[in-house]
Amino acid sequence: MFKMKFLFSICSITMLSAWPLSAAPRPNIIIIMVDDMGYSDLGCYGSEIDTPNLDRLATEGIRYSQMYNTSKCTTSRSALLTGRYVSRNSWEGNYNVGPTFGEIAQAAGYRTLWSGKNHSNIRPPERGFDRFFGFQGGATNYWGPGPETVDGLPVPNIKLLEWMVDDQWIKPYIPEDPNFYLTDAITDHAIDWLEEYQGEDKPFLLYMAYTAPHWPLHAPEQDIDKYRGRYDAGYQVIRQERYDRMVQKGLIDPETAPLNPQEIKDWNSLSKKARKLEAERLEIHAAMVDHLDQNIGRLIAELKDASELDNTLILFFSDNGASAERYAKKNLQNSESSNGKLGSVSSYECIGQEWARVVNTPLALFKKTSHEGGVCSPMIAHWPQGIAEGNTWFNEPAHLVDVMSTVLELTGQTYPESFNGQVVKPTEGVSLVPSFSLEPLAARKYLIGYDFSKGQGIRDGIWKLVRLGNKPWELYDMSKDRTETNDHAAEMPEKVDAMVREFSLWEKQCEKGISGKKQ
Repeated sequence: MFKMKFLFSICSITMLSAWPLSAAPRPNIIIIMVDDMGYSDLGCYGSEIDTPNLDRLATEGIRYSQMYNTSKCTTSRSALLTGRYVSRNSWEGNYNVGPTFGEIAQAAGYRTLWSGKNHSNIRPPERGFDRFFGFQGGATNYWGPGPETVDGLPVPNIKLLEWMVDDQWIKPYIPEDPNFYLTDAITDHAIDWLEEYQGEDKPFLLYMAYTAPHWPLHAPEQDIDKYRGRYDAGYQVIRQERYDRMVQKGLIDPETAPLNPQEIKDWNSLSKKARKLEAERLEIHAAMVDHLDQNIGRLIAELKDASELDNTLILFFSDNGASAERYAKKNLQNSESSNGKLGSVSSYECIGQEWARVVNTPLALFKKTSHEGGVCSPMIAHWPQGIAEGNTWFNEPAHLVDVMSTVLELTGQTYPESFNGQVVKPTEGVSLVPSFSLEPLAARKYLIGYDFSKGQGIRDGIWKLVRLGNKPWELYDMSKDRTETNDHAAEMPEKVDAMVREFSLWEKQCEKGISGKKQ
């Protein structure tokens, strides 16, 4: 039996129970973070991709129109796990100055489980998680995460990563199953744990950190076949189709969310061969999203079989918007093990910039920017016993830092005053629980800010200040312009100056652990 490891003792972290004795049983909590998903990649957000399981969760639950992240894998995971905003320089240090939501839930008596991607230097079993399956890093090969397959054929890797499998750290990890596929493996381990602990007299918190649909573009052939030819019409046509579908279904208001007029390469300017390759890339991306949805369906079925679905809160979102990266440095399409097929173990492709703009419809830009296409994610909340009305939308801004505050409230805990002998850095989000009854969130003490790579920005009420690289600051009224098409910076210089000062304060205080507290 796996031994539970506790990072802290009573003397190093103090939590007080806030859950009333007369209340219903505390809910199970499943936090599902996917990787590099576009804003319109789900059917319930306007996609042509087949996602019936997530669509059903949305129909029975709540969709969020403004769920924000940090635009990058590492920083988003830090904000999610610690409940604190991050700048490009503060994300790693945040792990050292306060607990993770796993430690919060574990101290509350929850069974804590984490399956999938880590991408930080912390080790989950030492930071509040009873069980962990996954790897310490970012991208990996879905079919073969080691240097070779079980048959000895070479596999292209960015780098070999350390894995935890069956409660043991392994490097390199070469799966024995010749049919290993990472999305399935992440779900398999979670379901095994749920079955192992079924009937246990304690609720569980399960963190599902899927890598799909992050590159490399790998998917089962039968899923890719569903989308053969679907994207032959090209960037402009698919983007317009998604936008029109969003409008027709009432998912967006074209008056406040016009299609952002960003430049996209003319599809017809590409050669026939290039168009075929480009279409194939999005076919595989769609298959990865489709297969991810199938795995969400497996998880839901397990919860139903165990009679746990009704009192389980499921939160689903992405770590950032679609990726514009084009990583083909180790592309071995024509090697013996790939038979020249994209999507197989020896191919290493990405969707690239043009498709990233398409799958982020109707938003601007993509991952690593602070425009909406980089920092805004689709989000679904599902909880039959805790959500007042299904098939609804919540339109207030929310952020990954709010998940910690939500876990605190649902587990009946208060944030500790000390951690590892030091006064803690405060949590900075607000609980999402009011949104489950479509009530306003509590007033925020801290501004929502963004700072990673070329993107910087701050959100204060309806106003968003944002810039890309060394370009001038842009100013948008998000109540009237969700897609950042009407820049007010030139006509409102005093507002820009004031928000630039707010951003500078937010950025400096991220380093100090205060993160944009309003003065």
